Amino acid sequence: MGIGVLVAMVLLTVTDVVLRRFFNSPLAFSYEVTGAMLVIVAFFAVAYCGIRKSHVSINILTSRFPPKARAITSAFVYFISMCVFGTVTWRSIVYAMQFQRQGYLSGILEFPYYPFVLAIAFGSLLLALVLLVQFLNFVNEAVSK
Repeated sequence: MGIGVLVAMVLLTVTDVVLRRFFNSPLAFSYEVTGAMLVIVAFFAVAYCGIRKSHVSINILTSRFPPKARAITSAFVYFISMCVFGTVTWRSIVYAMQFQRQGYLSGILEFPYYPFVLAIAFGSLLLALVLLVQFLNFVNEAVSK
């Protein structure tokens, strides 16, 4: 899903630039649609990177630790990260409910914002669950060593 939205976002941006540059007639709605698409791409990509374990990590210090200390340190980091993204999930849901109650709409196309805030919550929830699994794996590794 994310790659399809990314392709659509690129096509919309290219179309907007061409229309603005050559015909002096940009797409008025491109900014808000691109922003909404970016939310979907970014938060689903974060969860996908978590599943693939492809986030950037710097282990200059921890690479010198013994295996058990590395597992404990990693478990701690994954626990803190899981708590952060759990909080992002919770607050995004609260924020989306406020947007829905107050009827916030985009400026030009007048689509509601709350589904995109819920997409942030969903992507954050997926990442929090991935981090939970990784946390449990490192706890298991620390206990077994």
